[in-house]
Amino acid sequence: MTGSTGRTATKGTRTRAAGVTPDTILWAALAVACATVLGLESVRVFVSDSVFVIDQSRRTVLLVLMLAAFASPLLAPVVSMLSGGRLLPIAAGVLVAARAPLQFIEWPLARVVLGALGFVAFGWLLIPLLRWRARAGLGIVLGCGLDLAIRTARDTIDLPWLPGFGSHLGTAVVLAGLLATLVFVLADRGPLEPRGALGFLALGPAFGLAHLVVTNPGFAVVHTSRSLAPATLVLTIGLAIGILAFSVATRHWSGWAATTLIGALGLWLAWGEGWRGTFGLLAAVASWTIFTSTAAIGGRVLRNPASTGRVALALALGQVVQVALLFRYFTATGDRVVLLGLWGILALVVALDWPRALAPGTVALLPHLAIGVLLPLAGAILWQAVETRGRATSLTMIGNELVVMTYNIQSGYDSRDRWDLEATAQVIETAQPDVVLLQEVSRGWLVTSSTDQLSWLARRLGMQASWGPASADGLWGNAILTRGRPLEVRTTRFRTTENLRRGAVAVRLATPHGSVWLANTHLDDPRSATGVRLVQIEELLVFLQPWRPVVLGGDFNAEPGSPEYQRLLEAGLIDAAAAIGATGPTSADQRRIDYLFVTGEFEVSGGRVPSVTASDHRPVVVRLTLR
Repeated sequence: MTGSTGRTATKGTRTRAAGVTPDTILWAALAVACATVLGLESVRVFVSDSVFVIDQSRRTVLLVLMLAAFASPLLAPVVSMLSGGRLLPIAAGVLVAARAPLQFIEWPLARVVLGALGFVAFGWLLIPLLRWRARAGLGIVLGCGLDLAIRTARDTIDLPWLPGFGSHLGTAVVLAGLLATLVFVLADRGPLEPRGALGFLALGPAFGLAHLVVTNPGFAVVHTSRSLAPATLVLTIGLAIGILAFSVATRHWSGWAATTLIGALGLWLAWGEGWRGTFGLLAAVASWTIFTSTAAIGGRVLRNPASTGRVALALALGQVVQVALLFRYFTATGDRVVLLGLWGILALVVALDWPRALAPGTVALLPHLAIGVLLPLAGAILWQAVETRGRATSLTMIGNELVVMTYNIQSGYDSRDRWDLEATAQVIETAQPDVVLLQEVSRGWLVTSSTDQLSWLARRLGMQASWGPASADGLWGNAILTRGRPLEVRTTRFRTTENLRRGAVAVRLATPHGSVWLANTHLDDPRSATGVRLVQIEELLVFLQPWRPVVLGGDFNAEPGSPEYQRLLEAGLIDAAAAIGATGPTSADQRRIDYLFVTGEFEVSGGRVPSVTASDHRPVVVRLTLR
């Protein structure tokens, strides 16, 4: 019987004890961890850039593309056969060759291709690494922890989107770590630790939960209502609890039942905010760690491994389940049922392969796993805490004159579909506004770079952030940045929508002559959805009714003279930019659909529509004075 690494075990040969050469398994686990970091980075680039290169409105094309990439493990047996069983070095070579250029290449289509190749190679790499080395699967949890540490240290931005020496060095270290550890793995001729295929089926749902919740710092920031350092600390404690409880939970079937219930309850609670979200995340992350570790090491110990074909089929099926449920999640603008569905599938597959006893030497690896996860995360949290103290926001009092900007930032993607949040920040910085109304802001969505864009922009610009979530998971919506600290923040979600959920956020700011309200919204975008937008406007006007004076801005997806525009004028609002002749187009298709409306208490003293390309929209900037 020949494995896909070229290793041979004759029929009837007894598998040697797993604890004979623990260093070999450590090297293999480190290789899996490095590959996991590179694979997660690659898939985030592939998925996010595909959404903007292809366009999110072409959802059938996107789904077909994603299904093809996520089902790519099915090609692994063919590659193994054609290469004479050298799947491991080939997959490693493709992963390195695809991931390294992502640090430097800016052409969006090339990044989509490279991201896809990196993700495909990651799946292929797991098959030979884990078929013969069951315990090395713990490296998946280690890799997820390292990935979280890297993004925490870098303000939630992924390395492939970060230019600069530090990011390139970090990428080089991970790539070198993969290659160095694989040298030891390829030179190894024992011990053999064969495993079955069933656990590979659970990896797709496990990675889906990692993208959405478990290693998503933006989700943790929003749902714990804390800044990045303490939010990541919550995730770290959850990982630590899971590692510590792993050997106890797997002793008996009751451990599976308890983990299933605790994980489901945790995911339900994590949808909330504050202490409810914090305790939910702790329970969900700890439970995920136990089940993912169990699936990754293969459950029951076998005499011979499953064939490459069976393993590839199981891994591909799990990945297809993952992408199908993620597709549902994002097209529904967040769906808690999807989280519970991923968790239920993970728990079911783990139950079918629940170990009667852990493989010899597994418990001995757990301290190494704990140290490998906790040390980088502790360093990242400390770094983030120190950095945050060194760049404290300096808030100023708002005067009678107010510079307001509205800007649909397209989640940091520019007019050429390149992700560059720094360019977004520079556009805002140049205008020197007192208040910025932002639309299409993401705080951790896989399909929009997985970055907490609001926290990053607030830190970068030294402004106070107020969040108005539109999605059900609280990670996509509208935001307001202010020089002064808001006295009050109000939010609403519209009940009617056609394409993605919508809402509004409003803040009350103090001025020398009393307080003013500034509101921000983003109405539905299909051109044919006039009726939906009119309903949303009625909801918006009810939301704003008690407050005066008011500045209302945003992306209204309606041109001057449209029924939507006329309804806002009928409500007593004034088109501030039009009042001083700043009526240039604001969208990529040369329409004027972004506005700043004001009530009669304001005098418009200036304004413009800057010609910039950091988004598919241009911002609108006006200077207002209280009468």
